Amino acid sequence: MKKLAVLAFLGLMNTFSAVAQSDIDVYESDRRYCASGRSGVDFNSCMRQLRRDRDRDHDRYERREYERRDYDRRQQWADQPPPPPTYRQWQDQPREQPKLSDMQQRALDNCMMLAPRDQPRCRATVMSTVR
Repeated sequence: MKKLAVLAFLGLMNTFSAVAQSDIDVYESDRRYCASGRSGVDFNSCMRQLRRDRDRDHDRYERREYERRDYDRRQQWADQPPPPPTYRQWQDQPREQPKLSDMQQRALDNCMMLAPRDQPRCRATVMSTVR
């Protein structure tokens, strides 16, 4: 068991060192490019510009990844049927229910679109217009 833990720890350390090494390699290549004078600007301006470009590209990548995950999540829920409306539970009880006009029924159906804390007030408002 201890050997397994040591091997896992060494594997993690190798992963971290590989990531750190790649960062060092990128920084070193940027430093060499800026020091060569090919960029046309002084060293500090060149380094700032390269870092800003990398950060902008990283932000774009992160935003794309977030939008892709959000799109996938929406597609997952779009394929499922909508949940049954909860406000009709009171209609299952054997009671005389008032007749609703088409507009009142639509307003009652639209109450489902509101936040859950606002739905009872919306239903009460619609039901208060019933004769």
